[in-house]
Amino acid sequence: MSITNSATSLGDFLTGAKYDHSGLVSAIHEYLDNIRRESGLNGFAERAAAAGYGDIVARWKADDKAGPMTEDMVRRLIAQPDLDWFAEQTGLSGPAVVQILARQLPIVIYKRAHAVSPH
Repeated sequence: MSITNSATSLGDFLTGAKYDHSGLVSAIHEYLDNIRRESGLNGFAERAAAAGYGDIVARWKADDKAGPMTEDMVRRLIAQPDLDWFAEQTGLSGPAVVQILARQLPIVIYKRAHAVSPH
């Protein structure tokens, strides 16, 4: 592990970044809303299918216990510039963003699929 990675990990630990979900969850909603505006109602599902995760995202929509995803899945499903955007929006490190997205994205997908007033 490099000094930079060690410092980032230490910073995430000291600030509790792995457990700070509020800002990132808001950013996830904004990200998904942007995809919907750009690509239509099923834009994220279509991106997931293109990355080979269409069936997984379909399970997230149907079952709130179907997650989480792996960090590798996050990196394959969400482009690096978008991951960088999440980090900028939240002040979290890149590794913390990926870890939290892996846990929270399936939950957000489920909640959005079952929301009374759609996002």
